Amino acid sequence: MSQVQSQRMASMCEAARSHVDDLLVLLSKSKMLNILYVMNCDPTPIRFSEIKKRVNSSSTTVARRLGELEDHGLVTRTAYATVPATVKYELTQDAISLQPSLESMFEWVLNRADGSV
Repeated sequence: MSQVQSQRMASMCEAARSHVDDLLVLLSKSKMLNILYVMNCDPTPIRFSEIKKRVNSSSTTVARRLGELEDHGLVTRTAYATVPATVKYELTQDAISLQPSLESMFEWVLNRADGSV
């Protein structure tokens, strides 16, 4: 890599550092990756109760994580006027574009669990 390329890469890394840090903090929260994994496996909007069941976590934790994902533009929440209320969640295009990176990470973990590197 040339010195110009190296300087350019260093400049990009510095400019993006806070955004990368924000994403890493978000993804490192309890059950966050589990929720994204569950939602990635089901391409249709999914009910809160189904996410909670598949993630095997408390309602409080799942509600917090879904709210954080919604705040970061990674999940949309749709409430339907039913009795009782029906709420479904789905991944946004930003979350869908993040999927290949997450899948690579999940694959890496699975490979390590199998004893291979």
